[in-house]
Amino acid sequence: MFDDSAAAVVILEQDKRAFFFHGDKVSSDSLFEIGSLTKPLFALLASRLVVDKVWSLEMPIADLLGQGFEHHSYTLLQLLTHRSGLPRLPKNLMPSNINDPYVDFDSTDIKQALTLPIGKKGDFEYSNFGYGLLGWLMAKAWDKTQQEMVDNYLFNTLKMPHATLALSQLKKQQLSGRGYDGKPVANWYFDSLVGAGGALASPEDMANWISAYWQVEPSDSELFPMLKNSLTHLNNTMVYGFNKGLNSSYFHGGKTAGFTSMVVFDPSKQQGVIVMIAGPQDAGALAMRLFKQLQEKGQ
Repeated sequence: MFDDSAAAVVILEQDKRAFFFHGDKVSSDSLFEIGSLTKPLFALLASRLVVDKVWSLEMPIADLLGQGFEHHSYTLLQLLTHRSGLPRLPKNLMPSNINDPYVDFDSTDIKQALTLPIGKKGDFEYSNFGYGLLGWLMAKAWDKTQQEMVDNYLFNTLKMPHATLALSQLKKQQLSGRGYDGKPVANWYFDSLVGAGGALASPEDMANWISAYWQVEPSDSELFPMLKNSLTHLNNTMVYGFNKGLNSSYFHGGKTAGFTSMVVFDPSKQQGVIVMIAGPQDAGALAMRLFKQLQEKGQ
């Protein structure tokens, strides 16, 4: 199934968790690129800002950007649900290295990208630019670097001890991914757009994050409100970062050049599946199949 690719599968059920590893170098603390699974992580931070009444869902993003950026009149709600009018990628993203496309795109570049025209707000267009902008704006709101922000408000509180950001200036030791030809490919690194897909996490980190949706007690005044709020239905298809699945489940996948991943979980039934692969195999199909089996077992 996984061939020569390193992989991890985590099954969550109530307070139990089972880890399955493929590859000699894979363990519960191995770091995988989780790609766009970074988005619901960063959306969780946005949920905290909304709960704390620092931001509101109806707030125009132009209010955060200031004079000269009035065309960014879409709301935080539209930004979170990929209906901002922002393109999938910034129009000025011109990688010097196609094998590491985000590494050189810094704050100067994101500011330039924000001056460019955008599409019609309200129309769906999946936007890496949008979530990269979200992370960049939240760091400004907290007056911290994006690494400091996620360490203080996400990774430490969610008990994700190995998680970090794949920032160009702070390279970490992680697994090597594989392309469709089975050969190793270069790891990706990020700068200003890290919120689009630049998180690194271990199977343990992911298990702690996802199980927190049903294990964190209401008495936890720091985590419980933002976790609960983050599962608020923002429209017919999305909550904060996650897509709505069947019944009361949520899901999101991630992909970089050498990694694929998928999370699907149902907090009401306290069940979840996490699949992380350092290769091109279909993590989504496997996660959904295992999740269906998990649900059927509990019936």
